[in-house]
Amino acid sequence: MVDPLAHTQVQLVPTTAYKRASHQQLCEFTRQLATLIGAGVPLLQSLDTVYQGMKTQTLAPVIRDLHAHVSVGLSFQAALQATGVFDRMYCQMVAAGELAGTLDDMLNRLAYQTEKHERLMRKLKAAMVYPVAVLLIAAVVVAVILIWVVPVFQSIFDSFGAQLPAPTRFILNMSAGLAHWGVPILLAALCIGFSVRHHYQRSDNWQWQMAVWSLRVPFISGLIRSANLAVWTRCLAMLCQSGIALLDALEVLAGVCHNRVYAMACLDIRQSVLRGSSLAASMDNLGNESAERLRLFPALLVQMIDIGEQSGTLIHLLSKAADAQEFTLEQRIMGLTQLIEPLLVVVLGGVVGGMVVALYLPVFQLGQVM
Repeated sequence: MVDPLAHTQVQLVPTTAYKRASHQQLCEFTRQLATLIGAGVPLLQSLDTVYQGMKTQTLAPVIRDLHAHVSVGLSFQAALQATGVFDRMYCQMVAAGELAGTLDDMLNRLAYQTEKHERLMRKLKAAMVYPVAVLLIAAVVVAVILIWVVPVFQSIFDSFGAQLPAPTRFILNMSAGLAHWGVPILLAALCIGFSVRHHYQRSDNWQWQMAVWSLRVPFISGLIRSANLAVWTRCLAMLCQSGIALLDALEVLAGVCHNRVYAMACLDIRQSVLRGSSLAASMDNLGNESAERLRLFPALLVQMIDIGEQSGTLIHLLSKAADAQEFTLEQRIMGLTQLIEPLLVVVLGGVVGGMVVALYLPVFQLGQVM
């Protein structure tokens, strides 16, 4: 006789090697599911309808497995957790929605939060990626000039038979070195880059040091702090509003924060709250030395949470704080972008202009002699 429980346990293990779904697809799935459930459509039928509309997307196998899990008797929250695609906050809020009978409302909140979070992260990534992309393109342009343009000037300078200026000799030596050693240097740089990346992904110490470093670097640290505080306050407000206990919410937040220093701070705060301290006092007196020195949580945020705890309006004040942090993040991104653009123009203009001047110095000197 086949044990029905054994069949259920097999269904808990995803049989599909999932590709990574984008936040946009997760948001679309959540929004459609919330609409269908809110209209009174049963969960299994809603999942099937959403699957039919997203058959060609990478999230389709996940939805199919969700349908299979729910059809054998699992709760929706357990099915989501079994796929390994949805984070703990998503699963916790769905569990709260199932328990309270407000799954459609909870899914709408998740969709709204996912959309907002995706917009903020897209702006943050654009602010970080733009200067890197411009500098890489500039490096390619400079390499092309050194490899193919400078040798033409070299043949012209050889016909002068005169001593070349130091800047010109420097550019010519760079061109010769790049032509001879360019490929080996590039391959070595790629090997070192892959090796460092491989070691970083497997080294907790490196990840911690990078997280601390990112909170100390000028310009970047402000963005990192604002992004983590925006996520921290918004997610905590949503979790508490969903009826999830504060200790459980702080544990979930540790997995949501992108920066490991903030993640460890969440666990430290949780331990302090577990010992009987208030949330505001725990945030103000973090036990972790690095977190305390970095001053992760602004005094105004701690004060707002303290007032919220005393007045019973913690969720409302957390939502207000999240709005303020998201506004601050947007302003920081805008300010950094406005600062970077003219700075890049000056740097690139200086590099290219310096090369042009160095190459034409012998011509100017020859004109003065004649």
